[in-house]
Amino acid sequence: MKILKQSLYVLILLLVVVLVWVGFSAYFQTQGVDINPNAANYTRPIRSSFDIEEIEKVKLRIEESFPVSPQEFFLLTETDN
Repeated sequence: MKILKQSLYVLILLLVVVLVWVGFSAYFQTQGVDINPNAANYTRPIRSSFDIEEIEKVKLRIEESFPVSPQEFFLLTETDN
């Protein structure tokens, strides 16, 4: 009788573990990750060479927009230290 009682506890515990396992398995299989079909556009590599004209445009915009040029700014911060 003692062996039957102990094995009954083990079988009930095993049944609970199997039910939890099956439940988690079913839950995680229903949870899917949808990948954006446009993801390839976001992950394409940049070109190996830079467009010099675009760099010049950015440089010109920096010079026109900032009241102090970056070179002068770094000189000002170096003298403050």
